[in-house]
Amino acid sequence: MASDTVYRASTTAPVNIAVVKYWGKRDAKLNLPTNSSLSVTLSQADLRTLTTASCSARYPASEGDSLLLNGEPSDVSGARTQACFRELRSRRAALEAADPSLPKLSTMPLRIVSENNFPTAAGLASSAAGFAAFVRAIANLYELPASPSELSLIARQGSGSACRSLFGGYVAWRMGDKADGSDSMADQVAEASHWPEMRALILVVSAAKKGVSSTSGMQQTVATSGLFQERITKVVPKNMELMEKAIAEKDFPAFAEVTMRDSNSFHATCADTYPPIFYMNDVSKAAIRAVETINANVGRTVAAYTFDAGPNAVIYYLEKDTEAVVGTFYHVIGDTDGWKKDVLKGLKPTMSLDEGVAGILKNGVSRVILTGVGEGPIKTDEFLTMQTGSSRVSDAMSRSIYDIDPAGNVVCTYTDSEKEASMKVDKTKVPLAKAVFYAFLPAGYPHTVTDDYLAYQTYDSLQAFSSSITSLLANRAVLEGLGVGDSSSSPTGALILKITGDTISRVATILFAHRMGQAIEPECKFYRFLADLLNDSAQFLDLLTPALPYFPKLGVIVSAGVLRSLCGVAANASKASLSAHFALTGNLAELNAKEASQETIVSLCGMLVGSLVVKLVEDKHVVWMLMVFLVGVHLSMNYRAVRAVKMRSLNRQRATIVFREWLDHSTILSPTQVAEREHIMRGGGGRMTSKSGDYTGFCEFGTYGDIVNFRPGGYHRYDFETSTYFLGIWHRRGNFMMRLALKEGVNSPLDAWFDAVNHAYYFDEGLKDGLQSHYENEMPLGYISDEQKKSIFEALAAKGWDLKLNALETRLPIRVRTGADGRKGTYLSSDVNRMQDFWCQDQLTWNRAVAAVPLLEKDTIHMGPEGKRD
Repeated sequence: MASDTVYRASTTAPVNIAVVKYWGKRDAKLNLPTNSSLSVTLSQADLRTLTTASCSARYPASEGDSLLLNGEPSDVSGARTQACFRELRSRRAALEAADPSLPKLSTMPLRIVSENNFPTAAGLASSAAGFAAFVRAIANLYELPASPSELSLIARQGSGSACRSLFGGYVAWRMGDKADGSDSMADQVAEASHWPEMRALILVVSAAKKGVSSTSGMQQTVATSGLFQERITKVVPKNMELMEKAIAEKDFPAFAEVTMRDSNSFHATCADTYPPIFYMNDVSKAAIRAVETINANVGRTVAAYTFDAGPNAVIYYLEKDTEAVVGTFYHVIGDTDGWKKDVLKGLKPTMSLDEGVAGILKNGVSRVILTGVGEGPIKTDEFLTMQTGSSRVSDAMSRSIYDIDPAGNVVCTYTDSEKEASMKVDKTKVPLAKAVFYAFLPAGYPHTVTDDYLAYQTYDSLQAFSSSITSLLANRAVLEGLGVGDSSSSPTGALILKITGDTISRVATILFAHRMGQAIEPECKFYRFLADLLNDSAQFLDLLTPALPYFPKLGVIVSAGVLRSLCGVAANASKASLSAHFALTGNLAELNAKEASQETIVSLCGMLVGSLVVKLVEDKHVVWMLMVFLVGVHLSMNYRAVRAVKMRSLNRQRATIVFREWLDHSTILSPTQVAEREHIMRGGGGRMTSKSGDYTGFCEFGTYGDIVNFRPGGYHRYDFETSTYFLGIWHRRGNFMMRLALKEGVNSPLDAWFDAVNHAYYFDEGLKDGLQSHYENEMPLGYISDEQKKSIFEALAAKGWDLKLNALETRLPIRVRTGADGRKGTYLSSDVNRMQDFWCQDQLTWNRAVAAVPLLEKDTIHMGPEGKRD
């Protein structure tokens, strides 16, 4: 039946970003601007609104008109929306009156379904694209013979900037001067094809809705800003003239200067509003500094920033300058979503940004959009309303439903069928090569692991391949040494050698795990590399066994077994710590399982190649030369693997690097930056230097007894107490040593370690003042308050450091309890009887502390509570 027909029309409309801004209304009801404006229409391939307008007699009249925006019902009772409905219906009604054969669409309720592929109301001109698509879709539905300029009169009433989105390319909105607004419309300054090289990089700082809407902000500015009249009467008219000239002549430096100056003028006017309006934030300002740096380094203007009523930066540039502009930003924020592979192909960073600017951008930009100048609204056969009248968006919150894995890959697609009450199901086919690849990687890669996982695993696999071959060469030598193939050798003797070696190596395993077990996690990179050093040393010892008599051979076999056992403990424990670092989503077990799969396939390949090598290589000299080469490759790949890891925990070395950088430059380094600086072979990492570099030393954690009992010859000692720790400092010429003993109740040693680094940094000044007077001063040089340290630690956490992990203490964490019989006390004593007021939490520490008391030197300075002399 005709009355049941659902009439539909769909269109897409683009976003436009103004380079000369519209801000302020001379007639709020008609939405007439106080100044003209000019914009660039952006490509709909990247930013667009899709809108379907439909009407039918079957739609209940009682429900009236409706709008569904991004799956959510939207209010259409507002005066601006109703003005658009009223004007469009009036024009359709005029057509129907002139031709009675036309369906009476103007009398039917309208259902508008719209969706954006970008955040709504976040400074990305969402209302402009929305109302342009709204008006154009209904105009198409009503088959109105109106030009884009005529429709811009209607779209303007919904959203002022929407009138510019009815054209492609470079578009002006002429403010007009008639009271009825009949001359306030948009026109095209130049088509997109006139200057197609124009590109835009959008930094999405926030997808949140604006705190102050554009309409509200304009009203406040017009009423209160002292700069407003200057802007609309002088600044904008001049900018319009200069901008149209720059576009006509395709003069990018002139285009860029007007764009940036107008943006600055617009936001200055907003800031001059009372109360002030701030659409930009620190990330926006960092983007401005980045553009300025790029232009300065290139030596000409290649980038131009502009900001609408939001914090998102739109950076215009020409295609030929992509490397300078996009390459620089990608180098800093390449981890964010939105980058296009075809644009990035072959790009190399040609310059670097200030670390502070780069840090703000890296932490503040949530995604990027790469786009360029584009065309106006496009009629499409893609409908958001089905022929039954139901909305795909309302029924399923999108036109399609997807099953996705943790990496965001589509596993299965479900699509509504308009013709049948069924759903089309399409399972994504994964290419064989890709399926094999994913069989060896954690599910959801790369989103379920850290960004350093692949680099580490690649190098780790290469070193495992080399190690598989050297293991076969070493094992052959061991078998020869045990008498395999020698009729004169005794099986019993070989068995005794084997048993002896295994027994001692297992004892060594227990002792090493007991002694070094707690140090492995904080220093996992060091121990991971040390493990392979021990293993390679064991293999070289294995090569000696065929040439040695029985008892030297026994010593070599035992030594190799011990080294291999130590390797096993260090490798397994450090791998567990590294796996915990890589796992982001509680997938530690699955990650370990996949690593085992990787090791299995690599070992199989290594064994195949190694079997061929063992078969072909018999000469001892060649074997040794091959071993040296393969071990070199093995250690090189292992070193690269651990260098690639960016640990987020602060062990002694990393904490010292971070704190020293802050003391030098007031800059907080990220885990990536620290990974580039730390030394793999510096296990323990407690080395420190003074600011001048004239004094070097180290710091370690210990017990109270370690401080009072430590008496290296020729060193001067100074010790003092704070509310959370005791600190001993020993000095001799250009060297110093420090020991920290934390008090009971202190969970994190980070605060104490920061103080130790600070003491070392100002050691020169402390000696000039005299250590005693320097530390008795309530605020010595370099004093950092607790509030300052708190802000530093908060900045560390913001940079990605995990401050909850205690990676500073590499032994059993001992704490000092003060007070008789466990009661709290706060003074030091050099009397054995009074020493009983101090108890450490293990008996051995207590014995050492008591034994130390008679040995205290006369020149030792003892501090009482809170640094006061006793």
